[in-house]
Amino acid sequence: GIINGTTNYILTEMSQAGADFDTVLAEAQRLGYAEADPTADVDGFDAADKIAILASLAFGGRIRYEDISCEGIRPVSAADIRYAAGLGFAIKLLAIAQCDEHTQNRLQVRVQPSLVPKAHPLASVNGVYNAILVEGEPLGQVMFYGPGAGKGATASAVVADIANLIGLLAMSHADGLHPLYGCGHQHYCDVAPIAELVTRFYVRFFCGDESGVIGHIGTCFGQNAVSLESIVQTDTQDGIAELVVVTHDVREGNFRAALAEIHQLQALDNITIQSILRVL
Repeated sequence: GIINGTTNYILTEMSQAGADFDTVLAEAQRLGYAEADPTADVDGFDAADKIAILASLAFGGRIRYEDISCEGIRPVSAADIRYAAGLGFAIKLLAIAQCDEHTQNRLQVRVQPSLVPKAHPLASVNGVYNAILVEGEPLGQVMFYGPGAGKGATASAVVADIANLIGLLAMSHADGLHPLYGCGHQHYCDVAPIAELVTRFYVRFFCGDESGVIGHIGTCFGQNAVSLESIVQTDTQDGIAELVVVTHDVREGNFRAALAEIHQLQALDNITIQSILRVL
């Protein structure tokens, strides 16, 4: 789900106003949506704390914080948002906890900026709003939606916590912690390493504008079992070409190995990776 209102506000404003990250962050701080030190929000740490709690409640085991793959939104540029929109996606900071057949039903717990199809329910969650999408059998999908930042939402959450504590203290038989305040699980969930994740990827390159570039890149991906959905040269300036690649579902370890090979290619001049985003 989208569980950090600050980052969702920033990404929404970058998308709708075409502004850059630093400008929108300053505005979020002025409005009280972001802290003076925004690190916990924009680097994904706040969302990682929250998904650890939610995963523990959902899957019945503790989550080691170091097992959570955590990425923030600082690397997301206006160019990425523009290209994503052209491909039919919105960029959102997603916190995900799920069992996956690709990892032998071990948990995946991660926080990452992702391309979300515009038809997906989470793509239309904008501004400071949060949403949690729960999916299971035979339930299907259920989404919980509401404001996630600002003085009203924060005050409401604090008052709710205080009211719950008062209620517990008033109960003569309240010998233990309320289940939402204490983790009664003693074992830790088995969380799969991020290299075993199977997903689609978006990657944007800068490289010299010369013949054979797309062929060389395609070969590196193919040799590492990475199937490409599209590879497009979007712009050329001063002899530098910009390439945008979208893959089919691929194991992350294979994808990273392909990128390492591309980076080492002698045949490509000045190739640099500008951004890497996963696709929901």
